[in-house]
Amino acid sequence: MLNGNPNLNRILKQTIYELKHSYGAQVQVYKLDSASTDYKTGVKTASKSVICVRKAVVMPASTLRKFTQGISYLSASKPFASQGGQGWDGTSRVFIFEGSDLPGYEWEVEDWIVYRDRRYDVAEIETLEYDTGWMILGKEVKGAVPERIINLNVVSSFNPEDEQTETVE
Repeated sequence: MLNGNPNLNRILKQTIYELKHSYGAQVQVYKLDSASTDYKTGVKTASKSVICVRKAVVMPASTLRKFTQGISYLSASKPFASQGGQGWDGTSRVFIFEGSDLPGYEWEVEDWIVYRDRRYDVAEIETLEYDTGWMILGKEVKGAVPERIINLNVVSSFNPEDEQTETVE
């Protein structure tokens, strides 16, 4: 729900819209609903749900440094600048989700995001002003094959009464 300064609300929504237009991509958000282990057999069972977000903002990995560390940080942290930014995880990405794309969703660090067949575990969750959305820092899980939950909707317009046969002589 938006409240407060209407101009700020408009600017936030417009900025997210422009970012979705420039950096928008389809992602899947996975949530672990429940998990259990049968201690006798060692079999693990998990219940997961998935939400497909048609256009989420996916900031390129190269933009992550510029996005989170400005010039003031570089001037204050000489070791960081002199080492060329060593220690940065180049496989991290920032995902920005608009609140209307995931209505009522509650983010948890156990959730994960699949983008371009790569799994990104949620490292940090930041709620944007006035609950307009979320900024998620995801760290790629190297070597992990992301599981897929595929929702199938079958629609058939076949009606047996409409079937006609034709005799060819």
